Amino acid sequence: MATTLPELYAEAEAMFAAGRYEDALREYLAVIQVAPKFTRARYRVADTLLNLGDKERAKEVYKGLAWHYIKAGYPLLGLVVCKMVLALDPSYDDMLYILAELYSSESDRVGDVDLPEPLPLPDGAPAPNVPPLEAPSLLETAAKIAADTDAITEVPARFPLIPLFSHLAEDAFIRVLGSLRLKRHTNGEQIISEGEAGDSFFMLADGIVIVSKKVKGQDTVLAHLHQGAVFGEMALVSNAPRAATVVAQGDVDLLELSRRDLEEHAGELESVKLALKKFTRGRFLANLAATSPLFRPLSKPDRRALMAKFKPQKVFPDDILIEEGEAGRGLYLILRGEHRVTTKEGAGVTELARLRGGDVFGEISLLRAQPTNASVTATSVGEVLFLPKEDFQEMLANHPEVREALDKMSDDRLKKRGQLTGEIAIDDASVMI
Repeated sequence: MATTLPELYAEAEAMFAAGRYEDALREYLAVIQVAPKFTRARYRVADTLLNLGDKERAKEVYKGLAWHYIKAGYPLLGLVVCKMVLALDPSYDDMLYILAELYSSESDRVGDVDLPEPLPLPDGAPAPNVPPLEAPSLLETAAKIAADTDAITEVPARFPLIPLFSHLAEDAFIRVLGSLRLKRHTNGEQIISEGEAGDSFFMLADGIVIVSKKVKGQDTVLAHLHQGAVFGEMALVSNAPRAATVVAQGDVDLLELSRRDLEEHAGELESVKLALKKFTRGRFLANLAATSPLFRPLSKPDRRALMAKFKPQKVFPDDILIEEGEAGRGLYLILRGEHRVTTKEGAGVTELARLRGGDVFGEISLLRAQPTNASVTATSVGEVLFLPKEDFQEMLANHPEVREALDKMSDDRLKKRGQLTGEIAIDDASVMI
C-alpha cells in the first residue's frame, strides 16, 4: 500500500504496465486531485482511456493538455500531445498554426530562455485516498478532471525556443512539424544502433536516453541526454552511418523527422539544413561555454553576450590561421574540421598536434603579449569562430576570474610543451598557441 504521493504514482505506473487500466486510472485521478500541476498524471489518464478503448474522452484530455503545454511554454511536450490529438482527429491541425505563431522565427514572443522542466511530485507528500469509482463513472470523472487545465495554465512573458524548429519561418515550421512522427519508447528499447544507415533525426521531448559507443570492443557510455536534446541530426546532411547507439532510460517521447519527409516539401530540406547549422553552432557554443575553463567562471548571461561576439569563418585545406612569430590577433574555436599545429626547428618543421572540433587556440600569445609560438594550418574544409583581440581583452578586463583560470591553464600547457622532443608526442589538448 502506497504511503506517499510518489509511491502512489509509481504504483499506478506499475498497474498501467500490467494492463490493470481501471485500477491505474483511479490512482492517477487521486494524484491529480492533490497535485493538479503534475501533468504527467493527466497525460497518463489520456493514455489509459485510449487503452480502455474510450478514444473520444482520451482525445479531450490530450486536447486540454496540448493547449496547456503550448500556452504555458512547454512546446516540445505540446508537440507530443498535439501528435496524439491529430492521430485521433486530423481536423485539429489548428494547434500547429498556434504553435507556429508562438514559436517560429517570425514570433515576437520567443526569447533566449531555457526550456522548462515539468513540475515533479512533491517529495514525501502523503498519498491521498483513492476514489472508489467504477466504470463508466470512473472514466467520465477522470476525463473531466484531467482535461480541465485552465486553473494550472500560467502564460509566461517569453516563450522558449524550440531547438532547431524556431529557426524556421511560419510556413516551413507548419509543414515540417506536420511531418514529425511521434515515437514512444519504454525502458531499455533501442532507438538507433551504431553503424546502421541513418535517414532521420530525433528530438527528445520527454525522458532520458543513454548514448553509447563501442570503444576497443566495449560499450562505453558517452552521455545521458535530456529534454530538448537533438540526436542523429547528421542524417539530414550526410549519408554517414550512425556514430553511436541510443537507448531509452525509462519512458521516452521522441519526435522524429526523416529526409524523405522533408524532400516531399520542395525547398524545405535546404531550409532545415540552414536551421540545423544555426542550431548546432548554438548548441556547440553553449556546451563549450558551460564546460571550458575559458568561459566556466562567467554567468549564463555573460556567456551568451560573449558568444555573440564570435565571428564565423569558413576554412579550406592549407589555409593558415596563425603563422608562427606573428602578433596574436584573437581567439579561435574550432566548430568542425581538422587543423595541424607546427613549429620551426632549424631548417625543418615539427608537427606538435592535430586540433579538431571543440578545441581552442590563440590565447597564449594574447595573455602574454608575445608573438605566437607555432603555426596553425587547416587540413580539411571546416569552420572556426573567431573572437577579435579587442573583445578578448575586454573579457579579461571585465572578468579577472577568467584571466586567473587561463593563466593556470596556459602555464600547465607550456610546461607540457617544454617536454616535447623529437620522439615524444604530446596530447592535442596540451598545445595552445
